Amino acid sequence: MKRNCLLYGALVLLLTVSCNGPVAEPVTGADSTANSDGRDTLAVAPVPKAATEEQVVDSLKHIPFVAESHRYIDSLTDHKHGIAFLIDTVSDKEVNFRAGYNGEFRFETYYLFTVNPQNFDIKITEPISGDKMTVDAYEAAQTK
Repeated sequence: MKRNCLLYGALVLLLTVSCNGPVAEPVTGADSTANSDGRDTLAVAPVPKAATEEQVVDSLKHIPFVAESHRYIDSLTDHKHGIAFLIDTVSDKEVNFRAGYNGEFRFETYYLFTVNPQNFDIKITEPISGDKMTVDAYEAAQTK
């Protein structure tokens, strides 16, 4: 009986020690950057003399129809959320920015922007035809 207790104690000790593996290090390097709140997010690897993620998002927030959507989402959520952006790096010459509402269960895309970070060229994908056009052309098409 004493031998069984020692055997079970050793087994529990072995399982406890083996389940506590090495702690994974946070992702660092060129593929990630820390936000002001300490979370790691995937970032666009900036090329020299290229636009940064913050500059692009700030510019997109100042587009009139994006600012209007921000105010709509803000009022809809009782001033808890605004417009959110999902970023997808396609290549070093093209980065996709999805602008929309980041709900509890899903992300609702309102606009899909394609940005060239080297020359800061911003295009928006028209949702029905799928054509990429400038922001001015998109605004003109929406007013027709």
